[in-house]
Amino acid sequence: FTGAPVPEGADCVEMQENAEVLDDQRVRFTESLKPEQNIRPQGQETRIGDTVLAAGTRLGPIELGLAASLGLAEVDVVRRVRVAVLSTGDELIEPGQPLGPGQIYNSNRVLLCSWLKRLQCEVVDAGILPDDLAQTRAALASLHEVDLILSTGGVSVGEADFLGHALREEGELLLWKLAIKPGKPLTFGHFRGVPVIGLPGNPASTLVTFALLARAYLLR
Repeated sequence: FTGAPVPEGADCVEMQENAEVLDDQRVRFTESLKPEQNIRPQGQETRIGDTVLAAGTRLGPIELGLAASLGLAEVDVVRRVRVAVLSTGDELIEPGQPLGPGQIYNSNRVLLCSWLKRLQCEVVDAGILPDDLAQTRAALASLHEVDLILSTGGVSVGEADFLGHALREEGELLLWKLAIKPGKPLTFGHFRGVPVIGLPGNPASTLVTFALLARAYLLR
């Protein structure tokens, strides 16, 4: 039977489909047999010292099945990256609420949280932040235990764009503006040691800059 050990003295195996039992003593095969036919020797797939799952490998169903086939009940892993998603703008409200004059639905939050979960990140939903410098600083300070702060809005040249100001005052602003469109007013820096990526608030710009830049940063 498939997977059974080879009896002592045997050097090949014939598939049952190709064998015809004539009587209690005789069996006829429909093909000629060769030594080692249908036999997998020990170590054919993996030998002692082989690298099976290299460090940094993303563990999916195939990788977990491979580990289980080697008898591994546990493997050492790196914890999931914790990413805070922060939306900024007085005009934002969450989907499901009545839309008032001058308001828009916060579609970026849904986009980013869903995408981050697909990337196996641990998502911290930091909600909607009003256009206020003091509250921007306070919100960033409260997220000191995450690995990355991902914000949308508040990164352009408007009077209500406070993310860059907060980074300059209590951290460092390393990048502001890229030569791409959509997505020009992207911001990158650190707030009290925590990396911050400020994506533009325009949904198309959010999509482009996350797909091209923020996603690559998370997967590096």
